[in-house]
Amino acid sequence: MSASDPQSWSGEPAEFDDYATEYEGGLDNPIKRLMGSSPDQFIAVKARWLLRREPALRTGGLSVLDYGCGVGSLMRVLIGLGAKGSFTGCDISTGMLRQVERRWPRELGAPPQLAPQQGARTPFVDASFDIVMISAVLHHVPVEHRPAVYAELGRVLRPEGRIYVFEHNPRNPLVRYVTARTPIDRNAILLDASEVRHGLLGAARYDLDTDYLMFMPPGLAFLRGIDRLLTWLPMGAQYAVTARKAA
Repeated sequence: MSASDPQSWSGEPAEFDDYATEYEGGLDNPIKRLMGSSPDQFIAVKARWLLRREPALRTGGLSVLDYGCGVGSLMRVLIGLGAKGSFTGCDISTGMLRQVERRWPRELGAPPQLAPQQGARTPFVDASFDIVMISAVLHHVPVEHRPAVYAELGRVLRPEGRIYVFEHNPRNPLVRYVTARTPIDRNAILLDASEVRHGLLGAARYDLDTDYLMFMPPGLAFLRGIDRLLTWLPMGAQYAVTARKAA
């Protein structure tokens, strides 16, 4: 590995390189398979929520960064649901980034722009993006490196831009059970929404909101309305912290 190659937080090759070619969003866990038949069903919960929050994503004109994009699933599902705009993905794992292009459906057009990270740092100039989303990434980042991630999210965000942090909710007992038994999460350290809020506010000035998601099995479409009624209840399997940057 050359000095310019992306590295994990420890300085070794990124651990997700080991999972890149067979990555299936944790559905090797049998409990998670009972809740949904495909990774896209779980990702679509977040994508639909984001499209409700950002209706302009359906008309185009926004620049969007998926920080820690993995194999590009969130961008792919968003675009599949009608999102438009300029999408860019970055990740610490070059193996995952290679999978984005290999898996990208032709019917969605050209794959997004991609760039490797060096630890928390991205190659983008300051204030590059209207929206920065980071989904199921922070629980893989060692606690001591999380402040650098929060700082980087704010650095690349434009004034009045929005950060969307999606994470597993450790207040949900089933989430704790599943992550403790999922190989890809063997080094994960779950974090509460309050830690995300404090971390963001420690890096920049934001107006913050928190919603809780995924109370019902994602595969049961007729129960989606219940999820939308319970976003205030801090027991959903996922949460979304919204940070609006000051002008």
